[in-house]
Formats: sequence, structure tokens, C-alpha cells
Amino acid sequence: MKPTTSAERVFDVLIIGGGNAGISAAARLIRRGIDDVAVIESQAVHTYRPLLSYVGGGAASMRSAERTQRSVTPRGCTWLREPAVAVDADARTVRCADGLTYGYRDLILAAGLVPDEEALPGTFAALDHAGVASNYVDRAEKTWELVRTMPRGGHAVFTVPRPPVSCSGTTIKPVFLAAAHWKRSGLLPGVTMTLLIDRPSLLGAPALDESLNRYLTDVGVQVSYDTAVTALHPERREITVTDADGTRGPIRYDMLHLVPPFRGPEWVTESHLEAAGSHGLVDVDSRTFRHRVHPDVWAVGDCATVDTDPSGGAIRRQTSILVDNLLAARGGATSLTEYDGYTVAPVTTDRRHLVFGEFDRSGEPASSLPAFIDPLKAHGFTWALDRYGLPVTYWNLILKGLA
Repeated sequence: MKPTTSAERVFDVLIIGGGNAGISAAARLIRRGIDDVAVIESQAVHTYRPLLSYVGGGAASMRSAERTQRSVTPRGCTWLREPAVAVDADARTVRCADGLTYGYRDLILAAGLVPDEEALPGTFAALDHAGVASNYVDRAEKTWELVRTMPRGGHAVFTVPRPPVSCSGTTIKPVFLAAAHWKRSGLLPGVTMTLLIDRPSLLGAPALDESLNRYLTDVGVQVSYDTAVTALHPERREITVTDADGTRGPIRYDMLHLVPPFRGPEWVTESHLEAAGSHGLVDVDSRTFRHRVHPDVWAVGDCATVDTDPSGGAIRRQTSILVDNLLAARGGATSLTEYDGYTVAPVTTDRRHLVFGEFDRSGEPASSLPAFIDPLKAHGFTWALDRYGLPVTYWNLILKGLA
């Protein structure tokens, strides 16, 4: 079926978002014979975001985490560089910021998340102040600068927001990497470290949460659950926090690693594609990735209601299943492949050890490691895999639709 309104051009598959999910889905589709694919992506630089934790910990450079968007866009894929601002799912069209409208046979939403400034006003202004950084909001190099210049006896505060957020496990990597540096520098013990988690547990995977809590205790981190950052006062290096019973209070800091609350892009809500109460996520069946109202709209990754903790490892499985299902649906299939909710939350526990952290949507471990390896403990080889192996796999296989 073609779009019911005029469009600049009609694509067989149109993808909004040129990150991990969008580019890998495009590559898979092209390899499966879909030769009229377009990706809408306004950024000129493509970032392998899992590496930003290592940039913030002084263990990687920004250059190693980046490629040009042109270089990762699959051959044969049209790159549309103006951001999407609206979807008309009934008309099968997408409007971009330059006013041009594009039609589609199938639409894949892989737009990721954006900071929710309505939930935490002043987020971007705070990040411009001394003492505040975030690996999650393009300030990883500043994170490392703050870690490197932490004063003796200082107070470092790290935050984990309520869902959704991309890879909850990654939110606590900065704690461990900073602690490792301060220990080597002779500042630990001495620096006070506070971790504020705006949820009752970190990952909702009991065995893994218990293991990570032990590691946090070992390095001396003070953890507060059900504690939200509700106001920012960067001019006096202070935040206001609110706990589960509504009690509010100030916390002063020398360094704040802020992971703000996130939401799906506003146009998802304005285009009536949002799941109720989801903070702007696309309302898809969490097992097939097909929209619950519009059968020619699909979504994966951070912006979708996938009913598991988002992660790059999860996206790899999701895009494979989505492409299978999209093509099967075109062939008239009534039964589609289902995603089991597998995800992975790699967490460094010091400079060269890491808990790989694989689990399914029920919170049960789902390890792909050899059976003799304890998946709840930190290992050197899993750290090497996360730091060196996975980036190579990402650039050379995942983005090319080969893994």
C-alpha cells in the first residue's frame, strides 16, 4: 500500500534513527534483498556509546568511539539528514524539519531517547557548570577531567534515573572507574562516593543486583534507592533529592555525574504512537516489535516498549527478529518470531574487571559465557571483551548486518 498523501519520495522501508538499531536494521534489510531503504539521521558523527564509559574513566579516547555517519551508512541506503518531526501513520508519511515529507511501505522507529527536561528542569544548563558531567549527554571527556582533578576528601555523586534509560548497568560504570582511578592515585579511602538510584533496585535481576551491591560495598559507595534528583543548583554545587516517602533534602558535591531522566522523542507522543504511561516510548508488542495499532510501524531499541532493560546486546537480537518479522509479515505470515527479552548490562567493577550481566525479561540470568564461568562475578576476559572485542564487532559486523 502506498501513502495516501503526496510525498517527496516513497521508500520501501523508512527508518528514523541512524544509531545502532537503525543502521544495523538497514544493513540487514539490504542484505535480505530490500533495495529501497532510507535512514533519517541528523547527526554527522556516529558514536559507539558503550565506549563512552571508558572515555569518562580515562581508559579510551573520544576518537576511538566515533566514526562519520556517512562511513557507517550501508551502501545502497539513502541517508536523509534532516531530523524527523512528525509521523502520520494513517497516511504512511514522515515529515522532516525542512518541511519535506517522505512516504513508506514499512516504518521502523529506532530514534533512541532524549533527556526529559520537563522531569528535571535545567539539565543542560547544569552540564555547562563546573563540577557536573555526564557520559550519557555528550560530556564523557568532562567526566574524566572531573575524576582526574577530584580534590582529596571530596564528595562525588552519581545518579541513576527512573526508566527508561539506555543500559541501566552502564549508569554505574562511572562509579567503579572513578573509584579505580582514585585508589591508584591515593585518594581512596578519602573521597566520599554517593550513588542515588531512582528505582527500588538497579536492574530488577535479583542475583545480578545482589552481586553488584557487594562490589559497590567493597569500594565504599553509599547507595540510596528510591531516591530521585528533583532539582539542580549547579551554581552552589548542590542538588535536591526526594525519596520514596516524599522527603526532600539537599546534597552538596564536588563532582556530579548526572544521568538525567529520559523519554522518547516528543514527536512520538504528538504522532499518537506512544504507549500510555511510558514516558514517550513507541507502543509495540514487546515480543514482535510491531506497533499495536499500526501494523506497518515497527520499533526497537531504547525508544520502544520492549519490556526489558535496553542495551546494545539486546538491540542486536531485536533488529534480527524485527527484520525477520517485517519480511514474514509481508509474506502473509500469521505467526511471528518472538523476542525473549534477553539483555546484557556489562558493569566494570575496577579498571580491568567486569561483570557481563546477561539476563532475560523475568530478571533471570541468561549467560552466554562458558558453563564453568561464574556469570555473576567480575572477570578480566569479560572486561577485555567489553573494552576491545565488542567495539571491533560493532564497527565491523553489527553495523553491517553480519552479527
